[in-house]
This record gives sequence, structure tokens and C-alpha cells, in this order.
Amino acid sequence: MADTEDHPEVRLVTHCRRCHGWLVSAASVAEGIGPTCAMRERAEQRAAARAELTLFDIAA
Repeated sequence: MADTEDHPEVRLVTHCRRCHGWLVSAASVAEGIGPTCAMRERAEQRAAARAELTLFDIAA
């Protein structure tokens, strides 16, 4: 007997660790963060790395 029933698609979803929005892509679920939040997080990390060294630190 052939199985002619349509089976629902099962997807793993989770929430973004930053904004708590739904993540549905496999890559985003694996990383735990969505692409927009990941881009913002990297920009914040770069800005924080640049802010660590000031002119007062160089002059000392």
C-alpha cells in the first residue's frame, strides 16, 4: 500500500538570544542569533574594541 498522506514539515525553531524574535533558518538556529542581531552585535564589539584605547592611555 502506498503512503499517499501528506506529512507536515517539522522545523526546529528557537528565540534569538538578543531580541527574542523567532529564528527559523537552520543557520540562525545553530548560532542562536538572527542575521540582523548578529550584524549589530559585531558592530558593537568593534566599537567597544576601538573605545578601549584613548589618547590618555597613549600619553601615559
